[in-house]
Amino acid sequence: MTSQSPAPPQSPAIAAFLRGVERRARLLAHVQTGHVATAQRALAVTAQVFATEAEQWPIAQWPLQYWRLLLSVPAMGQAVVADGCPLPAIAQLPAAARAAVLLHLVVCLDESDAAAALGIAIRDYQQRIRDALPRDRQGQPDLAVWRHWRDAVQQALEAADAPSDPDIDASATSTASSTPPMPTARASTAPPPPAPTAAPLPPPHRHLLRWLWLGVAVCLLALLATFFLHPRGRALLSAWHNRVRVEPLPAAAAPKATFDPADPANDPDRALFAAPQALLLARDLPLLAWLSSLPEPLSNAAPATVAPAPAPAPQWNRADLRQTAWLRGAMAEWQALTEAERSTLRATAAQFHTLPLAQQQQLRQRYAQQTFDAHRGWHLGPQLGRQWPRIAPLFAYVDAGERDALLQLLRNASADDTDTLARLAQITPPEARADLRRELLALPAAQRSAWLQARLNR
Repeated sequence: MTSQSPAPPQSPAIAAFLRGVERRARLLAHVQTGHVATAQRALAVTAQVFATEAEQWPIAQWPLQYWRLLLSVPAMGQAVVADGCPLPAIAQLPAAARAAVLLHLVVCLDESDAAAALGIAIRDYQQRIRDALPRDRQGQPDLAVWRHWRDAVQQALEAADAPSDPDIDASATSTASSTPPMPTARASTAPPPPAPTAAPLPPPHRHLLRWLWLGVAVCLLALLATFFLHPRGRALLSAWHNRVRVEPLPAAAAPKATFDPADPANDPDRALFAAPQALLLARDLPLLAWLSSLPEPLSNAAPATVAPAPAPAPQWNRADLRQTAWLRGAMAEWQALTEAERSTLRATAAQFHTLPLAQQQQLRQRYAQQTFDAHRGWHLGPQLGRQWPRIAPLFAYVDAGERDALLQLLRNASADDTDTLARLAQITPPEARADLRRELLALPAAQRSAWLQARLNR
């Protein structure tokens, strides 16, 4: 019968670090795996690997490497059941989003360390956090749900078996308990009594004393590492570094004017109120762009006795925030068009509203049957709408800071340049599209055609 080989001995610093992260690691592993037993096995494996490899990293990198090792355990990427989980709302998230949220709320890692622990870019980590949250009425991430998750994490940590918030003294005490006894501060600083006739210590005792002081130094290093790695320690150090002088401000003077919410001049949408017909055209911009690009002209094959009146201009309802945001976006798309495009769409709208209602409905149904990429393209107007399905793979997902410059580039592109971009969209892999767009924007306008041909032929 063979005996199991003992685990490799841990240094006091490694043992102190593992005790410091145990409570948060246990909660993260429980929520990420969904089972207490599976979480315990993942923690044991991570601790064993970390203790073996920790000496090759600087102490400042220990937190990043530990959480990277823990999340690399296969059980951390599986779907879980929220029943019995201390954080059921977070446990219902997909595995990737769940890990990102737990690193932020449970471990309190900053964005760069959390992204490195997951092996992804910082903006991809930020996108996982945004995708994990439900949306509010304005279509933005619901911060109330985020605050609820944060409070639930704090309650789960306080209810854990380990101490609710181990302070620096507790970490120092637990570290010291694993090393030989050390002299107290009073004993180490008091001068020794005079003993001129005392015999020197024999060599074995001097050797033991050197090891004792080495143990003291290791414990002090572990204490400092625990202090700087603990969130409370970092907060105390930051508060001490950022101390400011507080003085009462003088009494404020009376305001020269007050804000009147009923004054139309103060309404942020006052320019839109003054242009109801333009707002009506903006609302139907994609439909009108498609109609203006049809090969057959709009004709009233069976004219009605009385031409139907255009649809009334949309009314602003401050209580419906979603509709307000949609109308603002529609007006922004209308204003981004050239004056020639807007003139074309006005003429198309006039022809469209002279058609019988049945024919108008038939045209709307034909428009609705197009693909998603085609729909998105017609929001850009008739010029880009015709070409958009061909170039959509290259320009569908861009950074907000590049959007206006890329739209201007596409509007000014020649037919040959558009054909070249369409071919590049088919052969450029997704991971190389962002670099292609940045290089294209960095070129002067006169050099872009030659560069596109060279890129296509390389």
